Amino acid sequence: MARTARPWYRSSANAWYVTVNGRKVSLGIRGRENEAAAWVAWQRLTHTPPPPPVTPKPATQVRVAGVVAAFLADAAGRVEADTLKLYRGLLLPFSERHGETAARDLAPTTAEAYSRQQPRWNDSTRSAFLAVLARAFRFAERARLIDRTPLVGLRKPPIASRAADVLVAAGDHEKLAAAAPAPLRRLLTFLHLTGCRPSEAAGLTAADVNWDAATAVIRRHKTVRKGKRRVLYLVPAAVELLRELAARHPAGPLFRNRIGRAWTRAAIGYGVRKARAAAGLPGKIAYGYRHGFATDALAAGVPDAHVAELLGHSSTAMLHRHYSHLATRVKVLTDAA
Repeated sequence: MARTARPWYRSSANAWYVTVNGRKVSLGIRGRENEAAAWVAWQRLTHTPPPPPVTPKPATQVRVAGVVAAFLADAAGRVEADTLKLYRGLLLPFSERHGETAARDLAPTTAEAYSRQQPRWNDSTRSAFLAVLARAFRFAERARLIDRTPLVGLRKPPIASRAADVLVAAGDHEKLAAAAPAPLRRLLTFLHLTGCRPSEAAGLTAADVNWDAATAVIRRHKTVRKGKRRVLYLVPAAVELLRELAARHPAGPLFRNRIGRAWTRAAIGYGVRKARAAAGLPGKIAYGYRHGFATDALAAGVPDAHVAELLGHSSTAMLHRHYSHLATRVKVLTDAA
């Protein structure tokens, strides 16, 4: 007799399953005690709100592993693949160590101590881990897996902006471009002209460009899920570069590597590392073009609201948080005074 389409526990595999069209499908949730997480995964799989379990587990029985599993199951249908990979890389090792702890008993100091015990993590990674863990427990509270998050008062280490160190100024760009092969040089030049994110440039196609208006619409960007529109405003040199690439690639990505494939994050990083080594510019990264663009615009007196719009930020808060190194430019401060 076929099982009903609801999560069920398979003791031989120590995992939760659901039967879909007669097929047994694993929900990726392990442990009999993680029934609540299995229901969240079931909801994501079927895209329909499930009825509550007949015998729901009390919140006091939900463990840290269940919170992490439920959060990752929910994120799998909601965030980009790179973001999901980051979530898993940060949370799963923590779940392996503290997964059997009752969720309500997880102390903020336990999470903070765990982050400090990771020898390869810097303050930025520690802060990211604590932020994602807190997000997972807030999700568990909203999903009624726990009564309330125990991570109140979680202390994240302060993060100093790396922008000043990685910033690519005009002179740096000339050296990097000279050391880079032609396909990478074209990509770096576009980043220098627009200040867009490397991933935004890598996904750009001819269909995204409005040649008459000298603009380009980015289809995939960080705030697309919030319904925000990301537009690049192109200077003549950027339009000319895109026209040249569109003639070569009327369909598909405009920027391609030496073997004709779309640029990936890893490939861009590898190419820039080689170029900066050849140019004698340690520490420079592709994202540094964005920092250089913003800093030069602010130094030239462009209003911060306009710079935020050019970068695709919804407000100036992010701009001031990450480009505070502009204050190190004495001339700007002197002119302001």
